[in-house]
Amino acid sequence: LKERVQVLEDRESVDAKQFEDDALIKGRSINEREAAAERISDDSKELARVLTSIDAATALVGGIDVPTGSEEELQGMINSLDMTNETIAKYMQEYQDFASELPLEKRIEFISDLVKYQEHYSKVYK
Repeated sequence: LKERVQVLEDRESVDAKQFEDDALIKGRSINEREAAAERISDDSKELARVLTSIDAATALVGGIDVPTGSEEELQGMINSLDMTNETIAKYMQEYQDFASELPLEKRIEFISDLVKYQEHYSKVYK
């Protein structure tokens, strides 16, 4: 699992580098690139924390014999998972609110940019 998380983090760092290269072409500012890279880093850390918590919850619910000291640690991880789920729900709501406020033209522009980026990404990784 840790190896998979590391692979995802490595892939995201490559994506961030490519985003930086694309940003120069599109005229985005350095601050926007730095903010995006920071969000990717924060998301990677949060993903690792969620995956660890999910494994802990699975072990606890699955009836696996766990030493007593670890049960407290697992309960802490489950509590952390609950907080993470609340955070994800909050961000999803913020995203939905933001997306609903965008005019149709801006949504089309963002989707068009996303499609261009995905096409570029697929060409690079063929």
